[in-house]
Amino acid sequence: MEVTVAIASFGDPKYALWAERARRSVPEGIKVVQAHLPEGNLEQARNSALARVDTEWVCHLDADDELEPNFFNAMRKGTADVRAPYVRYVGRSMGIGQAVMPRVSHVCVADCLRIGNWLVVGSLVRTDLVREVGGWRDYPVYEDFDLWQRCWLAGATMEGIPNAVYRAHVRVDSRNRGGATPQQKRLTHYNISKTNMPAEDWEWLK
Repeated sequence: MEVTVAIASFGDPKYALWAERARRSVPEGIKVVQAHLPEGNLEQARNSALARVDTEWVCHLDADDELEPNFFNAMRKGTADVRAPYVRYVGRSMGIGQAVMPRVSHVCVADCLRIGNWLVVGSLVRTDLVREVGGWRDYPVYEDFDLWQRCWLAGATMEGIPNAVYRAHVRVDSRNRGGATPQQKRLTHYNISKTNMPAEDWEWLK
């Protein structure tokens, strides 16, 4: 399995410096590409990094997050087009939590992407699949949900990989946690599904 880790950041130069944390977590032998756009947004930064990926697989890693040891050894045992890691949330107020699989309402399968997201940005995915569905698109939150939903609609298989752990550093002022109200988040979720799916599949989300 040939893999590239794509680290993307944008805005203030300090976010590019944070990428050292992400880079240090990538084991030797795994290729890394990094993109920081002082002017631009996260979608553009991730697509800029994606454009430089020349391996069959890609793992997008946020600049302030990490991959725990054994991540890729565990991922290699999977069989799906998109392989979702467990997530360990880390924050000043919460310490270091237990690794868990995000879920919509239960232990999720691919079809759950119809109603919500259970995959983090750091899921391992076939590079050609990301390009086939159009890459990353700009949303104030949930841009990863948008990508994984489009992969699912394109027929991609998906599975959770318990022993592959993505360490997500949580900040209360982050764009996902502090920048949008619950109503704005629900509207973004609704608009993503409305854009991606036939009307009969999203109208009930109103």
